[in-house]
Amino acid sequence: MDVHIQSLEAAINYWRARQPARGNEYALSAPVSRLAGVYALMIYYRQDCIAEQGLEPAVLALIDAWRRDAGGIQGDSHA
Repeated sequence: MDVHIQSLEAAINYWRARQPARGNEYALSAPVSRLAGVYALMIYYRQDCIAEQGLEPAVLALIDAWRRDAGGIQGDSHA
């Protein structure tokens, strides 16, 4: 299954709302930072989607939590 960039953006926004940036430097929370790293690489390589198999288990867990809690799309793949 693939994760589309729009779904990743939605997951990032979900986690930003749950765990906002804190401190004087407005550091990203750990979940947002993990997802943002994947997002940045997708932008850099001009990818619209990425295979779930290539993602770290921690990143997949964050995406799955967004899908479950926020009603995210279960099958992001657009066949």
